[in-house]
Amino acid sequence: MSESTHNTIDLIEFLWNKKKSIIVSALIAGIVSIVVSLIIEEKFESSVTLYPAKSSSVTFNEVITEDQSVSKFGEEEEAEQMLQILESGNIRSKIISKYDLLHHYEIDVNGKYVNTDLNKTYYENISFKRNNNGAVIITVMDKSPDTAALIANDIASLYDSTKNAMIHERAMTDFIIKKEKLNKLKIDMQNLRDTMSSLTSIGVVTDDAYQALTEAYINAKNPDVKKRFQNKIEMTDKYGSVLKSFQVKVEFLSERLATMETSYEQAESDANSFLSHKFIVEKAYPAEKKSYPVRWLIVVMSTASISLLTIIGLVLKERLSQLNK
Repeated sequence: MSESTHNTIDLIEFLWNKKKSIIVSALIAGIVSIVVSLIIEEKFESSVTLYPAKSSSVTFNEVITEDQSVSKFGEEEEAEQMLQILESGNIRSKIISKYDLLHHYEIDVNGKYVNTDLNKTYYENISFKRNNNGAVIITVMDKSPDTAALIANDIASLYDSTKNAMIHERAMTDFIIKKEKLNKLKIDMQNLRDTMSSLTSIGVVTDDAYQALTEAYINAKNPDVKKRFQNKIEMTDKYGSVLKSFQVKVEFLSERLATMETSYEQAESDANSFLSHKFIVEKAYPAEKKSYPVRWLIVVMSTASISLLTIIGLVLKERLSQLNK
């Protein structure tokens, strides 16, 4: 018989001799764990499953790429951004305030670390994670199934308002700057047109009309008419180049105005629209069964752990007794 087999038999014989102590400790552990599991407050779980949207604004470009479509589902980057916003202090403070979680979680208001204890309990009961399909799941545990569902749905709703507030803070500045720039371009355009109108009023004509004006002057029989044509020709010869330069400026400014108007519309949309930045796959509903604690698991694990510790303790005690001899 090998030494290992001999030791195994000795151990089994030793445990058999100590079976009463082991059984008693297991029974005590079982009874205590049953009592403890009954004392532990029951909690119900509700969850919301979301997908982030790829785009955060309505695009006014004539050609819209797939990534700019408001119906495009977000990917890993957007999911990570969603998690950061959901875990933000802004949403946390609103949920804590709305549901009075300081008292709901029975936090000691006179304690030294009230906020620390509150935030710790908050994240013990409310969690955010991504699943293998890239969706974001908001999970809420609470002693009330209705409250758990309400908190989960409210957090999902607050995601849109929080992200919109972040976008609008920057978009409003961009909108104001572009509005001022667009107004300035319109004023510059109007000044150019007014100047061109003034030149036209004193007889200056464009290059396209100059040839017709010359022919009309040659063919004119009435001295007064001929004189008027001559004055226009003289004014055009004098200021025609100025009028032409203004025409070039108007064409250039028209292109800038068209570009700026599109940019302005985009900025206005970003500053004033309130888009939803998520796709809700499944809303939270009050749970019919508790999720915590799993009493049978607590009893089994506790009993098994105490029994194992008892066995280890008895073996160590026996070994020390042999060494002392």
